[in-house]
Amino acid sequence: MTSFSMPESDSAIEAFTSIFASKHKLDNVNSVIKNKYLRQMAGRITRGSKETDFEYLQKDGPAAKKFAWVMGDDGLSLFLVQSNLEALRSIGCEDKWIRRKLENGEYFQLGIFYRSPECLLATWDGVLSLIDIYYPKSISAKIRRHEKALKQMSFDEIEARARLSYLHGATYFDINELAVNGNSADPRFMSEERFLECEGTLEESRGFLYNRLGLAKLFDGSGFTKNSSGQLGVREYLQPNIPVRDIPGFRYLDLPIDTTDLMPDS
Repeated sequence: MTSFSMPESDSAIEAFTSIFASKHKLDNVNSVIKNKYLRQMAGRITRGSKETDFEYLQKDGPAAKKFAWVMGDDGLSLFLVQSNLEALRSIGCEDKWIRRKLENGEYFQLGIFYRSPECLLATWDGVLSLIDIYYPKSISAKIRRHEKALKQMSFDEIEARARLSYLHGATYFDINELAVNGNSADPRFMSEERFLECEGTLEESRGFLYNRLGLAKLFDGSGFTKNSSGQLGVREYLQPNIPVRDIPGFRYLDLPIDTTDLMPDS
């Protein structure tokens, strides 16, 4: 059960909401929201086309995604001093991806809430500890067997081996994109059931981490977001994917985007 530590009042949430609504270009956000309060907060960018897409931190729900990626105070502060589009870019969202989602009828919201003790920095150690806690031993043992290789080998090295084996020439991204509502009938998509049935090689383990936890190409275990140029961004965290109604103080803030501000697709 996820537990949340909330200050005596929701002043931090209220202050953040007020500043966000006015979008004042403040030189020092911490002069309005005390640093100790901002550090207690977390945020999650969620997208969807209907209300039910926003019922959980991660819209596919815990049956498909046990964890949700969230940002800390450094990521949240961007949304107070930058435009919505600039802030999305700063945390690693590309214009062509944003445009595609908007054209598909989706819209973006920023969920803000108080960080729980289960919200862990997304380093390799943090990821592996969450797997130990929330997945059965039969799964965590397979992953732990490759801990050293996962930490030392690059994503490209592992994917190259996977393409020659169980992916049959496809990429991890290709297979992940086949999923609908977090699942795919393709036998190369590593659901919990398929991962339990397979040998659990390094390549299959990395596929499971990609398909089920969202550890994509740019994840390097540093605990920071990273863009395609290798530049580090803001700290990123993983936490259990639970209904937002169960999170004390949770609030959604709309993130309208003007498509005319997006860069043309290259």
